Amino acid sequence: MTVSQSDNELMTRVAGQAPMGRFLRESFWFPATISALLTPDGDPVPVRLLGSDYVAFRGTGGKVAIFSEHCPHRGASLLLARNEDNALRCIFHGWKFNVEGRCVEVPTQPEHHDEFCKSVPLKSFPVREAGGLIWVWLGRSEPAPFPAFEFTQLTGNQVRASLQRLKFNWIQAIEGAVDSAHVSILHQDWLDKAGAGGTALAAAALDRAPVYEFENQPGGFRYAAIRKAGEGNRYIRVTEYVAPWYCFIPFSTGNIQISVPMDDETTALYFVQYNRDGPVPVSTYGPTSNPGNFPPYLTAGKEGRWGQDRDIMKRESFTGFRQHLMHEDWSVAESQGTLMDRSGEFLNVGDRAVMQFRRLLLDSVKEFQKGERPRIGCHEQIPYPKIRGHAAVVAADTNWKEHFK
Repeated sequence: MTVSQSDNELMTRVAGQAPMGRFLRESFWFPATISALLTPDGDPVPVRLLGSDYVAFRGTGGKVAIFSEHCPHRGASLLLARNEDNALRCIFHGWKFNVEGRCVEVPTQPEHHDEFCKSVPLKSFPVREAGGLIWVWLGRSEPAPFPAFEFTQLTGNQVRASLQRLKFNWIQAIEGAVDSAHVSILHQDWLDKAGAGGTALAAAALDRAPVYEFENQPGGFRYAAIRKAGEGNRYIRVTEYVAPWYCFIPFSTGNIQISVPMDDETTALYFVQYNRDGPVPVSTYGPTSNPGNFPPYLTAGKEGRWGQDRDIMKRESFTGFRQHLMHEDWSVAESQGTLMDRSGEFLNVGDRAVMQFRRLLLDSVKEFQKGERPRIGCHEQIPYPKIRGHAAVVAADTNWKEHFK
């Protein structure tokens, strides 16, 4: 599915009154930041979503609130505010806004103080904390049902979240996550290491042309990337995509990539790992000593080939990236441009998952424009607790749709 320039604009742009931004705002809960970044009476944290700026903070008692970043008085940033007594106090004139989203003190208003406080138009938003993340509802309507995924029901060391801000459009981030075909090529160095240990990933290293099979699901779709794995066997990786930004990738524990649009050209990418049976082990996606900047971002840019090491590329690495496997994904995505033009692509059967994703998202935003309710917005039909990625070597005649329920 080659995307026209007009459809590319419709699919990728989210800021201002862009149709996709309005659709997302009125239909879905947004991950806003990670819980670990907010401490009681700690620093307010910046949040950017759909081209607008917000501030998140945790009050003295532990409750989290999210406001528009700028004070409704004279527009000073509340990132500068004092976090005290379950409230933010603007340092410009001392106006105070509590975690319930109300103005409670205006030192510069000596008369009719309480009545004046009630009239202050502070923009605050419904907030939830679950699965290691802080979530916000930005829509004007009543909030949709909260996405009760398996990981949002876990706490403590059973769930771990980290965040990185990427310098490219959110659609590029999701396309990388749903594209299983690139795994055998771009990540072959990592697969070779895994295969040396005798794991099922060795099959992905050997068969670089997976066959795709799809199954539509409420809220999205899932697909199997099927590879040969020796006589009479197949290695099957089942990836689940739940609109608009969740991708459940097969891994040793529950593993989700969530690609949230900060604006048209930057993406907040969340990694969430979880384990129903105990603590999340250290893995390729950890440890997260600095969860607000993990994995560390590529800083070299195009001039420095995004940090690629051409020397090790000649000697021992296919890609020249060795610090973290996500650097391979990010270098490729950033090299496409901050907002990729898809009208000149030349696709093949290995891109079927990407095509499926694009078609679903474009159909949905067009239905929203017509005043219809897209199926991906029918939250009550989505079996959230059952959604997860799967991977295994199975007999060639195995029905993966039945096997991986």
